[in-house]
Amino acid sequence: MNTDTRPLLALAATLSVQTFGSMVLSIPSVIAPAVAPSLGLGADRVGLFVGIAYFAAMLSGLASGGWVARVGAVAVSQAAMAACAFGAFVAIAGSPLPLALAAVLVGAGYGMINPTSTSLLGQHAPASSRGFFFSLKQTGVPLGVALSGLTMPWGLQALGWRPSTAVAGAICILLALLLWPAIARLEPRFGRGQRGRSAAAVQAANPAVQAPTGAVHASAADAAAPAPGLMAVLRNRPVLRLSLMSFTFAFTQLCFVTFLVSYLNLTLGRSLALAAGILAGAQLMSTTARIAWGVIADRWVDPAVLLGGLGLAMAASSVGLALLPASAGDAAIVLAATACAATAMGWNGVYFAELARLSKPGEAAALAGASQFFTFSGSMAGPIVFAEIIGHGGTYAGAYATLALLPAAAGLMMLRQRARRRHAGAARAEGRDGP
Repeated sequence: MNTDTRPLLALAATLSVQTFGSMVLSIPSVIAPAVAPSLGLGADRVGLFVGIAYFAAMLSGLASGGWVARVGAVAVSQAAMAACAFGAFVAIAGSPLPLALAAVLVGAGYGMINPTSTSLLGQHAPASSRGFFFSLKQTGVPLGVALSGLTMPWGLQALGWRPSTAVAGAICILLALLLWPAIARLEPRFGRGQRGRSAAAVQAANPAVQAPTGAVHASAADAAAPAPGLMAVLRNRPVLRLSLMSFTFAFTQLCFVTFLVSYLNLTLGRSLALAAGILAGAQLMSTTARIAWGVIADRWVDPAVLLGGLGLAMAASSVGLALLPASAGDAAIVLAATACAATAMGWNGVYFAELARLSKPGEAAALAGASQFFTFSGSMAGPIVFAEIIGHGGTYAGAYATLALLPAAAGLMMLRQRARRRHAGAARAEGRDGP
């Protein structure tokens, strides 16, 4: 067992990478209403950018396990920040082809973040509070969106969108450089120049270099051959249900984040600064919700039941957002956005906890990577479908109301599965107690 752990440093590294990766990914969603028309594009086209980015994230996420085994999680985190930075720099060109390339670069960097953070926190987070550490790391997503929502409108006014985007890229480069000393402290075997060795070779030479019991690691074999992991999900019906649920929840989450500013600005007539501020405030609420739902699932409510309830609440929140009239007060808009953020962006920690429960010993990493493939598929498809609804004459309100059907169906599926599991357990118990 690795006793030389540095949990706070690992948390600081993974949280910062998650935050700034999320910030860069969300910049197009924040500035689209103001910038897209000047580029000859509709604001709804931001959905294509986000969709391309998540497609790239799906692929880079599957490959990241092998990269982590070869060069270490900190080095791959540096590469993730570099990819996000170069994506931001390329986007400055502003024409369709560079924007598509920027989406690929930012998405590829974003897809590396979860595998690297899983490796680092798996090694360094205390076993008794690992769930809490992972929940805190996950708050980097809404924090990054909030940071983008708070800073980019100001940057548009003070600097313009190109310099502001370049500054965001420069911050990612700076973070990549600041992570360099962490290699020797978090992954000393790679700090000694042993990056060419595989994880298996490292452990064979030094059996003490292992993760704590129960840690989740993606092996090079998992990354090199993702198909068996995907097949394992398809063959495991409970995991498949959970993965399909994550598809619909991620679909809804990305539609909410990607189009909220445009909806508030273009349909409800709020200023860009106010709309972005509401998005930022909603993300702060979701930061608290992610931790709160995780604690509730750990202590009081079965995770499957909680996920089912969140699906129904997510659907209701989306409908509530869609029903807002143009005359709605700011307080009503904030309330609707907060409800969406707490549900559509608060489910992730509970999902990972339930996935871990359903995984057999030794297969958690493969199932997590394969299930995340479904999740990112929803993240990719949601903005594209939403954008197509708008592009074919639909309204933002109508699109939000329509997409509510997906989390509602997934929530009912989870609740139905929980009821079946409880009924089966009762039947088994009756069989044991009967004559």
